[in-house]
Amino acid sequence: MMPKVEESIIADEGKSTDPETLTIRLVSSLGSRSNKHHLLAQRIEQFDEEHPEVEIKIEWVQSYDDPSDAFKRTASWFGVDRPVELYKEAQIVPDIIELVPNQMRGLYRLGKIEPLNMNESELGGYVIESDEGRVLGIKSKISPMIVYFNQSIFESIGLETPSREWDLNQLTGAIMKLKEAGHDIYIPLTPYTLEWATSMHGGRIVSVDGTTFSGYIDSEEAVKAAEWIVANGTNLDIFMNRPSAGNIILPMPLDLIEGTVALAIDYAHGLYNSLKSSYEDIVQHNEQIGIAGLPVGATGVNPAQVSGLSLTSQSAHKDTAMKLLRYLTSDRSSLYSDIATYTLQEDTIKLGDPVNAERKSLVEQEMSRSVPAALYMHEANTTIAFQEIWLSSPKALRAIQDGHDAGEALKRYKWNWILSLVLRINYGER
Repeated sequence: MMPKVEESIIADEGKSTDPETLTIRLVSSLGSRSNKHHLLAQRIEQFDEEHPEVEIKIEWVQSYDDPSDAFKRTASWFGVDRPVELYKEAQIVPDIIELVPNQMRGLYRLGKIEPLNMNESELGGYVIESDEGRVLGIKSKISPMIVYFNQSIFESIGLETPSREWDLNQLTGAIMKLKEAGHDIYIPLTPYTLEWATSMHGGRIVSVDGTTFSGYIDSEEAVKAAEWIVANGTNLDIFMNRPSAGNIILPMPLDLIEGTVALAIDYAHGLYNSLKSSYEDIVQHNEQIGIAGLPVGATGVNPAQVSGLSLTSQSAHKDTAMKLLRYLTSDRSSLYSDIATYTLQEDTIKLGDPVNAERKSLVEQEMSRSVPAALYMHEANTTIAFQEIWLSSPKALRAIQDGHDAGEALKRYKWNWILSLVLRINYGER
């Protein structure tokens, strides 16, 4: 089923009588967006105003999943064959489309998107590359992991503010003190936290080119990482089984805001539908909540959820599309600040107060240091992020959470990914 599309055609005053029409498809968990409330759309409008020979149409989609039922949508760590019109030989496709890096690489192998004629050395970390170093897209959203912590609780038991420079021993020590004082911790076992914790143990969960899982996701480092998360993180059953008037009480972000969770590790955005969905929403609801960089020690990485803009091979307006992509990256001094704003606006209706500059700067620093999450397969519009973990957690990871042997479970998880990779390559990424 095709995703629901909301079209926004930029006003055509002053346009030529027969302008070239450029179609851009952007993903927002809110679905329909107003261009005036989204900085990326505003930048695109500026380009449109400066080029009277071009008319730009922005299509907003909520996700590339089936829009009929939120609970049937595929979690972001499972591969999908959407957007289907790029996999099929559709007559009409967007000129520019927003995708995640794994989608880009799969579609590039199939010849469905074009490498961009851009100088990667000049753009540095702002572009997404193929395994061979070809530029496949420019980044449009980056959501890094961060630490959320209750400042009052930390001060009351004499704990230092969390720091990116912390190693695993320092983080473990802080967690132990918080638990001894009777406070809850929120660190769920997901493919993303597993990647981070594995890197903290000096390993990886997949090879650099993203095609080899044996010896990585089932490595000694990954086993230790999974065991560490289970021992120090979140027992999901506590939250799923407690009485809550028929509804799950969400540990993240609601318990954090209520003050019962003292420390949480999660993404900076996309946490709870369109309400309290970002770090800024959360802090504005409870000023005692602080944020800090994700601890990485000497070997760790921050696996961010990244999206970017790619050029489709079927585009009839490639030269104009490239002009727009170059325009969007022309001011290198503000790119991370702009991307931080794009990401915040993507799933936030309205903040009560202006964005705090210090908090935004910290998130930008984490964005600049992050790497694309290895197993982030597509943007998933689940109603609540916690439900993605609860309803769609990979069986192997859930088994570890339930007390099964981590080494055996990760071997099963490895074969799930190997089979998925073979099917996608042999059957056109399906």
